[in-house]
Amino acid sequence: MTAEPAKLDVSLQEHEENQEWWWIAEKKRSKRLDYLRKAVWKKGALGGNYAPGIKVDLEGPKLFTDMWNFWKFDPIIMRRAKALAHVFDNISIFITDHSQIVGYWGSAPHTISWRVDGASIVNEELYNEPGIMPEPEEESLRKVAEINDYWAGQTAVDKVARILDPEDAVKFLSGAIGWGAPTSAYGYSGKNYEYYLKGERGFEDIIADIEDHIAEAEEKTIGTPGPDILPIYDRIQNWEAMITVLEAAIRFAKRYARLARTMAEHLETDEKRKEELLRIAETCERVPAKAPRNLQESFQMDMLIQTMCRFEASEGAWPARPDYYHGPFYEKDVLQDKTLTEEEATDLIGEFMIRAYEVGGFGPRWAREGMQGITGTWVWTIGGVKPDGSDACNALTTAFLRTARLIRVSNPTFAFRWHPKVSDEVMRECFECIRHGLGYPSFRHDPILVANCMNWHGHPVEEARTWVHQACMSPCPTTKNGVQPFRMASATANCAKMVEYALHNGYDHVVGMQMGPQTGDARTFTDFEQLFDAWTRQMQWLLSLLVRTVNLGRYKDAEFYGRPLLSGITERAVERGIDAVNPEGERGNCWITGFTWVENADSLAAVKKLVFDDKKYTMDQLITALESNWDGYEQMRLDFVNKAPKWGNDDDYVDDIMLRCLRTLAKHSRVMRCTSNNTWPISPQNVSGNIHYSSVVGALPNGRRLGDALYDGGISPGPGLDKKGPTAVLKSCGKIDHVGDGRAFLLNQRLSPTQMAGEKGYQLWRAYMRTWADLGLDHIQFNMVSDKTLRAAQKDPEKYQEVIVRVAGYSAHFVDISRKTQDNIIQRTVQGI
Repeated sequence: MTAEPAKLDVSLQEHEENQEWWWIAEKKRSKRLDYLRKAVWKKGALGGNYAPGIKVDLEGPKLFTDMWNFWKFDPIIMRRAKALAHVFDNISIFITDHSQIVGYWGSAPHTISWRVDGASIVNEELYNEPGIMPEPEEESLRKVAEINDYWAGQTAVDKVARILDPEDAVKFLSGAIGWGAPTSAYGYSGKNYEYYLKGERGFEDIIADIEDHIAEAEEKTIGTPGPDILPIYDRIQNWEAMITVLEAAIRFAKRYARLARTMAEHLETDEKRKEELLRIAETCERVPAKAPRNLQESFQMDMLIQTMCRFEASEGAWPARPDYYHGPFYEKDVLQDKTLTEEEATDLIGEFMIRAYEVGGFGPRWAREGMQGITGTWVWTIGGVKPDGSDACNALTTAFLRTARLIRVSNPTFAFRWHPKVSDEVMRECFECIRHGLGYPSFRHDPILVANCMNWHGHPVEEARTWVHQACMSPCPTTKNGVQPFRMASATANCAKMVEYALHNGYDHVVGMQMGPQTGDARTFTDFEQLFDAWTRQMQWLLSLLVRTVNLGRYKDAEFYGRPLLSGITERAVERGIDAVNPEGERGNCWITGFTWVENADSLAAVKKLVFDDKKYTMDQLITALESNWDGYEQMRLDFVNKAPKWGNDDDYVDDIMLRCLRTLAKHSRVMRCTSNNTWPISPQNVSGNIHYSSVVGALPNGRRLGDALYDGGISPGPGLDKKGPTAVLKSCGKIDHVGDGRAFLLNQRLSPTQMAGEKGYQLWRAYMRTWADLGLDHIQFNMVSDKTLRAAQKDPEKYQEVIVRVAGYSAHFVDISRKTQDNIIQRTVQGI
């Protein structure tokens, strides 16, 4: 089904000369992949709004709510398990034309799912979201209102909010200092792949193990009485809930098997398609009940589990390591047994990515604006090392990279675990993806991040080497005690507020209330140390509030929410008879996501330079200008932009302030503790929070005004402010200790497509990457799309639907992000190497 290159040579060459990689991809991919790629519904919000035709799925929420109400006298965990099983047994299912992999989080291809028991404020927002209600709209609104009335006050967030300190609750929910939800109803749920995705066990094997645990536990409950047997009763309930959902999951897969077989035997006339449908039926009869035997079964088991876990909770990330866990099946089917050709395998790989791309759930507006164009951070980890330290790259690693260039989806993206043993062949494939403008893979320094996992959370080296991206950036093992089942990154901080509050005595002029502690009238500060002390106290207050909130949510989550399906595929939970969200026996992998971080260093450096060192302005003049949003002080503002040192230019004046900020915060990170009694390091990054928070953060001493976009990366220089070239950027970032100063540090770089062309371009890039590695940075990612292309896409978006850009920790189709975000990306400095 692959197009014949000989017939397309002239056209392809012309496209390549013009660097129109999206047209090349369309001509090269198979007919099947081209159909599937174009048939998929975009679920990511376009800027902040859903695309026309996207509708909220009401079938799943109604099924779940009905059964939740029916079993209202059952223990909470059994009630949840039975309601979820009812959804699996009854929700409408479908099989897309030409597909070979099935499973979707919703009842129809154009629907987005809705987590009814997560947060009442989200439910209310859904009711008021225009354009997404199924027809007839009035009837749908009535159903949503009934469901909302039922869940009002008893969602997971409602329950946490009732016991949270009232002041903490108001400030957390203000939208000014951070975002996230202190519940596993929404979040980043790691998967214990070492337990269930190595081709060694299926759900029937897990059920048998759980039944043995129950039998052993029941013997103890009828034995000699004592306090030691009392927790066993709760454990039995948890085990029975796991079995209930695992059995329903097997039935869910078999429903697809029956549908595929029915379509093959009664509806399909094409013999080849009949064979494919019967293969789907055979696959879904096999997995997840039993361990997979081939690549299609392995992909299908993974996809079904990911789909079903999203019926249980709105998972906003997709931690994965697909080349490592599916690689043995690829090598067996394609290279050894030759039961699949490379072209057939490419179709499976491409569809696996497309099936992930189409997954979507309803998100509140702040989440949609913060992650424009996508439905969650599906960052799939590839490369890296095995637990023994040997190279983990395999044939599927390069196959994924080649396929990505054909299908050009923005979600999932890849993040490549670089280490010194990576072959030139693999690096060339990574480079080609970047050169083709995908914005991925991002690059992670594997030895640095393995050491980072060990430093902050005490993971043994063999387990640390299994790490995957928990979301955009933070590495997390896939092991029994290392995996993270709860989004402990809900402590997502709007860090620019730290310096803003330090300058305004903790008062927030944008939201009009006292937020942080009163750290003194900045007009009276006579030296930089007074300002930095105020900044330190605001930083400690802001992060402590967020961490307190998330810790409470984690502590109460097994009681308030609970996840029986996730528990059934988590070895720690199965062995102990606890819910996976219970932190018992877990090492922890929490981190603070630090949005809008670099503004602190640039702002503090500007005040130190122009006020305290050069004495060109007074603190009174500065505070007055900031309170006026620089209106009437334009020349002064330009001085703070142009005459103050800026991060990213290898200038120790500002770089030392950056390091001091990070290390002061790191010291506090080791004081704050999570529910596993582990540390809370920061991970500076932004997704598109730099746009979302632009109207929330007031004027700053780096020259920024209220409404201006904030900086785009975790440690990226401000757009146009990196004046000394790419090596200076790397040298500034290399001064950070990427093991001890924080969890991970996102760096955006933009390269010239013209300079990166051909073999010379590759060699330049390899030299640049050697410098990156030698300086010990943990992350870097690239945009390599010309201004000409991006400007053309703004004028005629229909012709540039598959042009992709790197936003922050994720990629998005350029036409799917807001004009403000588009302009911010165009403004980034194009580095000449």
